[in-house]
Amino acid sequence: MTTPPTDPEIEQQRRAKSDRYLLLSQRLLKHAQQQLERGDTVQASEKTYGAVSHAVKSYGELRGWNHSNHHRVGLILDQLSDEESDITLTTDFGIVESLHNNFFEYVMPTNRVRGSINVAMRLIDRLESLRNSEPRPLLSSAMNREQRRRLTLLMQPPAQNQATVEELPSLEDLPE
Repeated sequence: MTTPPTDPEIEQQRRAKSDRYLLLSQRLLKHAQQQLERGDTVQASEKTYGAVSHAVKSYGELRGWNHSNHHRVGLILDQLSDEESDITLTTDFGIVESLHNNFFEYVMPTNRVRGSINVAMRLIDRLESLRNSEPRPLLSSAMNREQRRRLTLLMQPPAQNQATVEELPSLEDLPE
């Protein structure tokens, strides 16, 4: 089983938090597009990376997975890629991660940032569709060593409590 069993109250809390992450993702993506239109490729890059990270957190939250850091966001996509037999989930994330690097290095030309934002939009759409579908079962007997290690990490409680829905970033600071 790749999702921990829970009670209905916990499921409802996860759904509310997941919905908030998804809304943050959508708003950050819109803000990224506005920044790109203004010619600010650095801010557009980081907002796009944030949008994808929040979309991944939205999915991970529903599954009860620990999504407390960059590494675990990548692990979630690795796991989804295996479950869905869809390598584009991880390859697209690699492109999005280059946007995060661009925030610090400021080396990507505008056309590459624009193309990477398009990849991010596709990845977010894919994550949203996966979020709204039943996870494909992955039986522990069929898992390889890497998959078992990954799921162990994803199912560990975070070292610190993850933010509650009320503690997530404000939506008022981002455009509708």
